[in-house]
Amino acid sequence: MKLAGLLALVMLLAGCTNPVPLTATVETSATENVVVAGLAQLVVKLTNTGPAIPHLGLVFMTSDKWYEHHTVSDLGGCTLAADASAFDCGDLAAGASASFSIMGTAKDAGTYHYQMALRELVRPFDYVNDHPDGAAVQTWDETITAT
Repeated sequence: MKLAGLLALVMLLAGCTNPVPLTATVETSATENVVVAGLAQLVVKLTNTGPAIPHLGLVFMTSDKWYEHHTVSDLGGCTLAADASAFDCGDLAAGASASFSIMGTAKDAGTYHYQMALRELVRPFDYVNDHPDGAAVQTWDETITAT
């Protein structure tokens, strides 16, 4: 009976351990000024410094979403996951590096403010580089002018 109790306690404690956080080094660059019908680019380079990230999502955190203001012509190896406000860039193994170069034609004149975070697009939907005050975000502005 004591063995069963000890085994139950070990299993309970194993379920209470904190998961290893998702971490990565991230570099983002994007076209900041473009005319309507002009070519724009969003490039995200990263190296996974934590555990594997299932279905890495480039998630837009503001109402401005890059894919809504551009006709996307090259997803750079990702797929559009509009229901998650994201590009789904697939699985990223621990220690792996990846570069996603997304191309599109600007279609809406205006000035837009983008904030993009990285997170897994499968449960538990953890963010990459999450902190107590929120996930690390990549931020940039883009001005699309009329022709």
